[in-house]
Amino acid sequence: MRLKTYIVENVADAIPMIKRDLGSDALILNTKKIKTGGFLGFFQTDKLEVIAAVESKLSEAPKKPAAPNKAPVVYKSEDALAPSAPAVFSSPPEQADDLISELKSIKQFMMQVIEEDRLPNALQPLSDRLTEQEVQKEIQSEILAKLMVALDRNPELTEVQVFEAARAEIIRMIKTHQKAKAVKDPEMVCFIGPTGVGKTTTIAKIAADYMLREEKNVGLITSDTFRIAAVEQLKTYGSILNIPVKVVETSAGLQQAIAELQDCDIILMDTAGRNYQQKQYIEDLERLLPKTAKIQIHLVLSLTSKLEDMKKIIENFKTIKMDQLVLTKKDETSSAGAILNLICRYSIPISYIANGQNVPDDLVAATPEKIADFVLGDNSHD
Repeated sequence: MRLKTYIVENVADAIPMIKRDLGSDALILNTKKIKTGGFLGFFQTDKLEVIAAVESKLSEAPKKPAAPNKAPVVYKSEDALAPSAPAVFSSPPEQADDLISELKSIKQFMMQVIEEDRLPNALQPLSDRLTEQEVQKEIQSEILAKLMVALDRNPELTEVQVFEAARAEIIRMIKTHQKAKAVKDPEMVCFIGPTGVGKTTTIAKIAADYMLREEKNVGLITSDTFRIAAVEQLKTYGSILNIPVKVVETSAGLQQAIAELQDCDIILMDTAGRNYQQKQYIEDLERLLPKTAKIQIHLVLSLTSKLEDMKKIIENFKTIKMDQLVLTKKDETSSAGAILNLICRYSIPISYIANGQNVPDDLVAATPEKIADFVLGDNSHD
């Protein structure tokens, strides 16, 4: 791949130069605002750095050996791997359409490169890891395109440095997508989802987390009267944690339970796990949930489920406003790519990831850094 960098006022200025230098098949890989000129840091002007590329025979390029004892390279998401930001430039609609088309083309190009196994040798271990973790091809192509730029700037990157750069890019992607904010300081957090995802155990872990980490008084409510064992399980957890548990069957009963738990700092509510494809179940939930601005709703999904099933579950629950996702059973699957796939598709923040049955230990806050580590494994820190 031949790459070339242009410093211009806007994307529209770069397009004719790219076509002149690299041909009509060239693609835009990255755009970034930069400061240029000036004197002693003053009087600098805003410019746009545009990186473009055209396909070459990657497989015939000689592999360059990594330099021994090379100083480690620290990547930050705001540096060379910063996100493309075409939306901030005031270009005419037809130019914006051209840029969107170019960005789509680079993703398609990278997907073809991945499929045909024509990646540079330095990126192959990363590609293998992303495929093993079942990261979708579109997301892989975006990550690898940014890494291609970094590799062009520094051909002697080691495998560890490549993974560190990928980690920075994944963290950047997650932060870009997880901009939605849940209800601040909710009085009540309600957990919904299909049967068998581990809602009750996860709620017990979160209750313990509120008590131990945030020192809050917690109350528990369950409407899962379809399974007697579920009620008994939550009451057992309540007894162990020394917190009150209320059982409700109707909306009126829920209002009464909330009133009885008014001294609690936070109320966690368990709901019945049912077949998510049954429209009646969703409608029953909508009628049951209190109409208050201080309620936060978490959809609980199992990472052992197929991605397509998880997508269907989210689609079916869309009539209920979901603030965040909780992902369970991380310990029962070797693949973490679904976490990144869901974030990039739905932009719904993920609050917790449960990775075991132990209460309260097997629960982690789903930070961008933790998710990146799940996806990339130990390679990103060797």
